[in-house]
Amino acid sequence: MIRVLARGVLVFCLMVGIIACSKQEKKEEGASKIEEKQEVMVEGEEKKLPEGHPAISGNKESGVSSVEEPTRAAAGHPVGSEVKREVKVPNEVKTKWKSVNLKVRDMEKNSEELISVNIGKETSIKGGNFAVKVEAFLPDYTIYDTYISSKSNEPVNPAVLIELLQGGKSVAKGWVFTNLTAFNSYKHNRYEVVLPPVSSPSKK
Repeated sequence: MIRVLARGVLVFCLMVGIIACSKQEKKEEGASKIEEKQEVMVEGEEKKLPEGHPAISGNKESGVSSVEEPTRAAAGHPVGSEVKREVKVPNEVKTKWKSVNLKVRDMEKNSEELISVNIGKETSIKGGNFAVKVEAFLPDYTIYDTYISSKSNEPVNPAVLIELLQGGKSVAKGWVFTNLTAFNSYKHNRYEVVLPPVSSPSKK
């Protein structure tokens, strides 16, 4: 009887030991998985970008990323060459400036003449059926975001928007500058137009 009881106690102790070992192994295995998961999270964590750096975008699953392109142009830079801006002439400019002098060169006849053109009107060119019309004059030509105007009423950056007419039909049109002649948009194969230095009109 005693031997039977002793064997039963021994079996019970062995079972308890086996169960305890099994639980310990599971705990260690679970802790190991947690550590591996933490390592993966650390490795996969995105590095913090320096202040002011463009944001990073991309497909996280594929691992492909790209720096976002800035969509805003530099301050004062034209948005595009094809953008057509409205011309706004301030009332004080309209009141002060009534006419402009233009130098017209006939490239075929190698001749030149100085003509005075009222703003908003047209004046004929000698020796043909051509005329020059002044659509707008800006004493201080300035480009804004959506329009073109004059920053002041003084001849700081004079520019004139002209149109060349042949028999009443428009054949050329564009801006002519006094100082920034490289930016002249008016072009014609025969008649070249120059805006001479401008001075404020005398008060009457």
